[in-house]
Amino acid sequence: MMTVRRRLLLLLLPELALLMLGGGVVDYMIAEATTRKAHDQALGSAALALAAWVRPEQGHLVFAPPPAGLRPGQSSALAWEYYAIRGPDGATIAGTLPMPAAGAPGAPDAAGDAAFADLEWRGSRLRVASLKSPTPLGTVTIAVGETLERRVRAERAILYGKLLVDFAELDVTLLLVWIAVYYGLRPLSRLHDAVEARTPRQLQRFSEAEAPEEVRPLIRGFNRLLELLDDAAATQRRFVADAAHQMRTPVAGLLAQLELLQRNPEAAAVKPELDTLNRGIAQLAHSANQLLALARAEPLTSLPDGFRTVALPTLIGELVERNIDRAIKLGIDLGADTQDVEVAGDAWLLDDLASNLIDNALKYTPRGGRVTVRCARGGDGAPYLEVEDDGPGIPEAERLRVRERFYRRPGSAGTGAGLGLAIVEEIARVHGARFSIDAGPDGKGARMRVRFPTTLPPPDARAV
Repeated sequence: MMTVRRRLLLLLLPELALLMLGGGVVDYMIAEATTRKAHDQALGSAALALAAWVRPEQGHLVFAPPPAGLRPGQSSALAWEYYAIRGPDGATIAGTLPMPAAGAPGAPDAAGDAAFADLEWRGSRLRVASLKSPTPLGTVTIAVGETLERRVRAERAILYGKLLVDFAELDVTLLLVWIAVYYGLRPLSRLHDAVEARTPRQLQRFSEAEAPEEVRPLIRGFNRLLELLDDAAATQRRFVADAAHQMRTPVAGLLAQLELLQRNPEAAAVKPELDTLNRGIAQLAHSANQLLALARAEPLTSLPDGFRTVALPTLIGELVERNIDRAIKLGIDLGADTQDVEVAGDAWLLDDLASNLIDNALKYTPRGGRVTVRCARGGDGAPYLEVEDDGPGIPEAERLRVRERFYRRPGSAGTGAGLGLAIVEEIARVHGARFSIDAGPDGKGARMRVRFPTTLPPPDARAV
């Protein structure tokens, strides 16, 4: 959900950046226009102020400013460094600033309004305001100028101030957007957390009571999906139970009848064919049991009310006893090395898990070899169950592939379907355990270990 919030903010950033860039251009244009207008008005006012100090004396015009004079830096209207006053005949009465030529841009007209022009003078760029002012002896022309650096400084001050305000507004906008997105997506965030907290074995419906109206259709859709999954899981559980009963019983009866037939002296002539048939039916029964175990290990079909405490030494003892006759016939030393450890799980699934590990070891261990089934706690305190053999082992490059369903290594002995280790992987996943395959002692054989989580069910759970 944090990714959604971040994505929304990232989607807004380009638009806000473009808006900020456009705002900066507009701010620059406004600052320039505002500064130009204000300074032009000041220049025009200064020209009018200078015109007030032009007066006739003894038949000619003179410029008589106040005693303070025209000193640059003063705050009065006369504080101008660049100015000039020309008489009716064009002669200079005061100042040295050049005037725009008659008819040129910025040249004043007879209306009395100030005209403005930009010009270069003595290495400085100036903005000049000029106007014509009537006197008893004729019309004088007055020009007042200032360097553009003053305007640039004023423009920058206005622009920087406006950009600072814009950046503050952008920050506030982003903060408000983030707050709105955060609180607007909180219902979805809670729903996301609730979904993440569910395990594949939990199909309870989500509550609509605390959700806002906008999210309720989504929750109802989730609940409909969960209902469909629950129905599918129930159907599959019924199928597994029915298939286990319908397949195991007739196959077991067929094997029993076949064994009776093999003992009949009259069947001696077809004993090789009966032996082949016996092996085929036994393989059929084994494959059927593996398929049912794999179906039972699926997350949606393994939905017990809760895991129980399973004592691994008891489970291992039963399995070793169940497989001891087979190990003796194969000439393999099958033994157990157990410590008093318990895990939280389903007893039937754990029986399938350990049975497939032992079956795999017995299948590939040569005559005279050893198979040891262990349970103990690792250095981190986590319980584990492992089966170790001194057979050919599994190359490291194949240790991931042998977990796949129906995969058999090229040249493998026996007629298995390639489901044993896939079943172990699925059952381990259902129990939150980790299935690992390593080499045995001195790099020989294989050591297959299932490491369980350290948590156990509540004390009131019934031990199995």
